[in-house]
Amino acid sequence: MPPFFLKYSKLKNSKLKKKFKHLSQCHWSPGFFVLFFALCCPGGPCLAATSAQEVFSARVIKVVDGDSLELIHKGKKLRVRLWGIDSPEWQQEFSQKALAYTRNRIQGQVVEVQPRTWDKYGRLVAIVKVGGVSLNEDLLTEGLAWVHIYYCKEPICREWRQLEQEARIARRGLWQCNAPIAPWQWKRGHK
Repeated sequence: MPPFFLKYSKLKNSKLKKKFKHLSQCHWSPGFFVLFFALCCPGGPCLAATSAQEVFSARVIKVVDGDSLELIHKGKKLRVRLWGIDSPEWQQEFSQKALAYTRNRIQGQVVEVQPRTWDKYGRLVAIVKVGGVSLNEDLLTEGLAWVHIYYCKEPICREWRQLEQEARIARRGLWQCNAPIAPWQWKRGHK
């Protein structure tokens, strides 16, 4: 954490107090802190080369669940959530199958990341491709995810709904269940 976030009065070391004395005389605006975090916060929304539109490559170091990953990009960890889809939550049926599928498909691989936005948990929300094939679409095709009704509003989402419908008809993955509950509905009843 940069030193100017320390309160001057809390600095115990007299050398530090002298070094940062000028900070006690400054009036820092909230805009400065927002700008600072946007430009300098490691692993945050400003991570180098991860603007909302810039495509980049990264290595998968961990698959957290069916739709969440950890990557290494430019030597830094980056948490990624797959955009436009939602796989089953931990306690839901097929969550372990979605995790296993994602892990087998991309663990340790170099993937192409197409950023869309950042979520409230500080994760990059993106389309992730391996070998030119979208993992987001693969999970839908295999019946291991839903198209997210709240966040998938772009033209590609129509195509993805078709993939989901085909998986339903073929009763692949979670569509083997009679009435699978979408994660966003399941979460409401399990808070």
